[in-house]
Amino acid sequence: MEYRLKIDDQIIPVACDTAKENTVEVSLDGKEMHVSYSRVSDNQLHLVIDGIGVTAYVTGNGGEKTVVIAGVPYVVRDVDALEQVSRNRRGPREIPQDITPPMPSVVVRILVAAGDTVIAGSGVIVVTAMKMETTLAAPFDGTVTSINVAVGDKVMPGQVLVDIERDGEPAAEQQEAGG
Repeated sequence: MEYRLKIDDQIIPVACDTAKENTVEVSLDGKEMHVSYSRVSDNQLHLVIDGIGVTAYVTGNGGEKTVVIAGVPYVVRDVDALEQVSRNRRGPREIPQDITPPMPSVVVRILVAAGDTVIAGSGVIVVTAMKMETTLAAPFDGTVTSINVAVGDKVMPGQVLVDIERDGEPAAEQQEAGG
């Protein structure tokens, strides 16, 4: 397994290969090491690195740990895990821009018609799944350009149910014609 660890302010590539139980072959920034380990407690490990014994104290959770060896603390971050967490966080600009059901559903009501003006947050269509109704709302201010389903249709996540042209966007025909 390969990792990119940030130790203090330096990113170091690390490769680990579990040779046998409680033993790991480690390549740390190109330097090969044979490491055996045993758990002393929840936060304490006894390591033997290339024949030299050392005790490590580990605290923290997720992608960041503090490892204390010989009284020296090292802040160790799994760069890939931290990047994955930050990618999964949604900001206000990452709100879905399409009107699509969150799960397989059936269309119950359509609250708008083509040509209607909608404002962000206003309901445009109601779907039902698992005996619960969900009103799907307009993600931005705009004009409804088409309704792609009918009442009673079975719909799936990713299927765009209603097309809305954002206020201030040129119509698709104008974009294709060059302006």
